[in-house]
Amino acid sequence: MDCLLNKFWCVGCLIWLTSINFGYAQSPVWKEMKQLYPDESGVFLERDKVITLEAKGDSVTATAQVTERILFLKDRPDNATDMHVYGSHFQDIENIQAATSVWEKSKYKDIPLGGLTRQREDDASIFFDDSYFYRLSFPATHEGNQAYWSYTEKYRDARFISPYYFQDFLSQRKGLFVIRVPKGISIKWQVFNDPEKYIQFRQYEKSGFAHYEWKVENVPAIKNEEQSPRYSYFVPVVVAQVTEVKSNNKTVPVLSNLTDLHRWYFKTINPIDEEPTSQLIEMAKQIVDEGDAEIEKVRKVFYWVQDNVRYVAFEDGMRGLVPHKPSYVLEKRYGDCKDMASLIIGLLKSLGIKSYYTWIGTRDIAYQYSTVPSPAVDNHMIATYIDEGNNYFFLDGTSNHTQLTFPSSMIQGKEAFIALGTDKFEVKKVPEMPAMVNQKIDTVTLSIQHNTLLGKGKAYLTGYQKVFASYAFNKTVESRQKENVESWLKKGSNKFILNNYAIHNLTAKDNPLILDYDFSINDYITYVGSEIYINLNLYKLYYNQLVKLDRKVPVENDYRFSVQETYELKIPEGYEIEYLPPNASIQSDVINFSVTYRKMDSAVLMNFNLENNVLLMPSSQFEEWNKVVKVLSQSYKESIIFKKKTS
Repeated sequence: MDCLLNKFWCVGCLIWLTSINFGYAQSPVWKEMKQLYPDESGVFLERDKVITLEAKGDSVTATAQVTERILFLKDRPDNATDMHVYGSHFQDIENIQAATSVWEKSKYKDIPLGGLTRQREDDASIFFDDSYFYRLSFPATHEGNQAYWSYTEKYRDARFISPYYFQDFLSQRKGLFVIRVPKGISIKWQVFNDPEKYIQFRQYEKSGFAHYEWKVENVPAIKNEEQSPRYSYFVPVVVAQVTEVKSNNKTVPVLSNLTDLHRWYFKTINPIDEEPTSQLIEMAKQIVDEGDAEIEKVRKVFYWVQDNVRYVAFEDGMRGLVPHKPSYVLEKRYGDCKDMASLIIGLLKSLGIKSYYTWIGTRDIAYQYSTVPSPAVDNHMIATYIDEGNNYFFLDGTSNHTQLTFPSSMIQGKEAFIALGTDKFEVKKVPEMPAMVNQKIDTVTLSIQHNTLLGKGKAYLTGYQKVFASYAFNKTVESRQKENVESWLKKGSNKFILNNYAIHNLTAKDNPLILDYDFSINDYITYVGSEIYINLNLYKLYYNQLVKLDRKVPVENDYRFSVQETYELKIPEGYEIEYLPPNASIQSDVINFSVTYRKMDSAVLMNFNLENNVLLMPSSQFEEWNKVVKVLSQSYKESIIFKKKTS
C-alpha cells in the first residue's frame, strides 16, 4: 500500500513540476535580469568560491566552499538543466546540496534534489581512475525559476588548488573568489586574460585571516567559436600559489619558485630510478644493433616504445603523478605518458645513455613554468635526450607516428621542465615546427572525358601532416580507411570518387607517407557552344573562410603547414587554349600563397603553393588574415577556357 501511495505521490509531483510556468507573474530579480540579458537563456546570479588554507606541520591543506545560483531566463536553457560536480583523490567533494527554487505566490520555494550519489566516468582510455562526479539534474527548469547548488572541496595538498576562471557558459551578475590565509602561510597570485579589467581585487584582515578577494560583476558568457583554444588562453583567471609555511619556528618553502617545484616533483621519480634489470638489458640489446651510433640507439628505443607499449591512462591517487618503474612497464607492455617516459629512460640507461624525466603541459594549457612554477602548468610527461652537440630531443611515447626529430604537435612552444638530477633542473622551450617541414606535395595528371575529369596522382606527406594522416589510415578496416584517405585527397566537388589508392611508408616514421591514387569527378566540365570551361583550383583551401572581426577568441591550429599542388591537364584533342587565368600571389605573416599557369606543348601546367604560418592567431591578425583570404578566394574563381580549333 505504501508503495502504491508513493507512486501516486511521485506522479502527482511530476505533473505539478512539469506544469509550472510562471511567465505571467515573475520575480523582481527576473525582471531586472531580463532587461540586462534579454537574449540569453540564463544568468549566474552568484558564482562564489571561498578557500581556507590550513597548516598541517610542514604542509598546507585547503578547504573550499563553492556556491552557485542560476536564474533561468528561458524554459529549459541549454547546458543548465544538468550540472556535474567533479572530485578525485586530491580534491574530495563533501556536503553537496542542490535545489530548484520555484517562484510561487510572490516568493521562491525550494525543491531539493535528493539521492545525490557518486558516479564514475565511463572512459575506456582510463584503466585506473579515482575521479568521480555528482550529477545534478534540476527539475522545473522553467523561465523565472532558479537552480542552486553548493558543496565543499577538500584539498589534501594546497599545491593542487586549481586556477579560478571568472567566465562560464552563462553571463554572470556577480562572482567572487576568496582565499583565507592564516598567519604563518604566504601566497602569491597572478591575473591573466583580463584586458577589460573585470576582476577587482582587495585584501583585508578578518577573524585572524588575511583575505585575498577577487570579485567580478556583469561578465558576459563565453562565446563558442570554431578553432578556439582552451579557456586558459582567453578567460579571465586568477592563478594562486602557496609559497611557504612557517612550522616549528622555521620557514618551509612550498611553491615559491621552480626550485621548490623541482624538489617536490623529484620525490615522485627518485624511488623508481632503478638499476637496469636483466630483462631491460636484454630487451635493449634486442632493439639496437652493434655498431649503432648513439643517436641511432635513441631512435630505435623511442620507436620501439611507441610501437609496443599500449597507452592506458592512470588517474588513481598518486599514480596520477608517479610513474611505474621501467621494468614494470616492460613486463606489462601498457602504461600512461609517465610510464612510457620511464621505459624510454630505463632502456636507454641499460645502453649507457642518459635521458631525463620531463614534465610538460600540452597546448591545452596556456601557462608556462617561467611565469607559473606550479602543477597548474603541466598535464603530461615525456623523456628528454640531449646529444653531444647540445641538441634536445623531446621523446613523447604517446605520439605513435612522430619521428625522433619532431616533438609531438601538442607540446610545440611549451616549456619542458627537465629533471637533470637531485638538485639540478632545466627549463627548455620546445620548438614550434615551421610550415615547410609539414608538407603535402600532390602532383596530378588530368584528362577530360566528356563531362568527367579523370586524374592520377601521387601525394607526399611529411611532418605533422604525415602524423595526423597516419593516425587516420592505420589500423582501420578497409572501408573506413578508404573514407579517411578520400578525406585527405578529395578535390573538385562532392562528386569526387576515389577509384584506387595505395599507401606507402605508413609505419616508416622517418620517410614521407606516399599515396598513389586515381580518381574521377563527374559533371565537373562545362561546355558552352564551342568552348570548354574548367576550374583547376581543385583544392580550395580556406575559400571564403573569413574571421569575424568582433571575435574575441584567438584562432588555433594543430600545426603550421604547407601545401604544394601541381596539376598537368592534357589539352582536349581538337581544342586550343583561349584563356589562361592570371598568376596571383601574396605574402603575409599568416598565409603565403601563389598560383601560376603555364602552357606546355599539349598540356596546361598549374602550380599552387600555400603556407599557413598560424599556430595561435590573436585578434590583432584577423584583418590581415581576411585580406589574404579575399585575394586567395578570388583567385579560386578563375577557370581555363579551351576553344574548338577552326579548320
